[in-house]
Amino acid sequence: MKLVWLHGPPAAGKLTVAKALQSNHNFKLFHNHLAVDLSMAIYDAFGDKDFHHFTNSIRRQTLSKANELGVERMVMTFMTCAQEDRKEIRRYLDFFESEGIEVYPVQLLPRHDVLFSRSVSPERQQSHKISCQEHLSELLSEWQFLPIEHRNSLQVDNSERSPEDVAQQIMCHLARR
Repeated sequence: MKLVWLHGPPAAGKLTVAKALQSNHNFKLFHNHLAVDLSMAIYDAFGDKDFHHFTNSIRRQTLSKANELGVERMVMTFMTCAQEDRKEIRRYLDFFESEGIEVYPVQLLPRHDVLFSRSVSPERQQSHKISCQEHLSELLSEWQFLPIEHRNSLQVDNSERSPEDVAQQIMCHLARR
């Protein structure tokens, strides 16, 4: 299975690009909040107790099942900052290798003004996503969103690009590998 792992800061456009890959290039879509929302149904708060461990186990089990079922292309979204998450990223990369999943980490890096503009969209307001510009500003100043180091990595500034254009760039990247 080829897995495009879209990552980047909140409001980077991960889900929007993932939907373009799904609709235009026949990818199965496994977005971050499917696992987070499932976990939120049983935990009192985000990050409570073993929340992250449980949520990551949901992701891994889902990806393993997709691979077992013969899914050829999947896109997964994930807010990661690489520096703070480096141990968990390593566990994911080791998991992908052990499962025979061909991973393509793609970091979306729009400008900060674009992130702030996107952060208040109605779609974000109706979800568990970060939709407060003040909270986003704090995250951007506290965390350094770095690329995932991998032979198949790609970085994209999608500030002024359509999701379809970014999806096409990702497809070209996959074809070159």
